Amino acid sequence: MKIFIANVPHKMEEPELKQLLTQFGQVASVKLLTDKETGKRKGWGFIEMPVSDQAKAAVAALDGKEVHGRKLALSEAVEKEQEKKPAHFQRPRREYRGYGEDTKGEIDGNKW
Repeated sequence: MKIFIANVPHKMEEPELKQLLTQFGQVASVKLLTDKETGKRKGWGFIEMPVSDQAKAAVAALDGKEVHGRKLALSEAVEKEQEKKPAHFQRPRREYRGYGEDTKGEIDGNKW
């Protein structure tokens, strides 16, 4: 079962979180997300636990628990729905006509 975790203290590391969760059962993976530009933690992430009953017990016990001055928020992760596009879908291309006396800066026949 995949678990979403939010409000994670920025100083909490993945091994520390994994240790906190192993008291409820086996933990397959822990991933806390970081900002690509700054490298700082975003304060949320995902946990995978292979046994559903153990994962539900961890969510029930740790949701709202205070760690390093912040209350953790845990819930079952929901898969993000992606917009379904036909296999042959292609984004329409805009025709651009460069600036000049005859085009007058038009794009697709429209002036800016």
